[in-house]
Amino acid sequence: MKKKKTLKGAKDFGVKLKVNKDLDKLSGENLFPEKLEQANKILSNTKFRYVK
Repeated sequence: MKKKKTLKGAKDFGVKLKVNKDLDKLSGENLFPEKLEQANKILSNTKFRYVK
């Protein structure tokens, strides 16, 4: 039987994380506007169709 891997968190790697509650997903804040613009451009050129 194989040993299960234990996952290490950021704390184990010496990385300090600071959580900002103002920037959660419900805040409406767009953190990456250039990626959103690129995704919208790709989706606008995509044609969806239903195939049986």
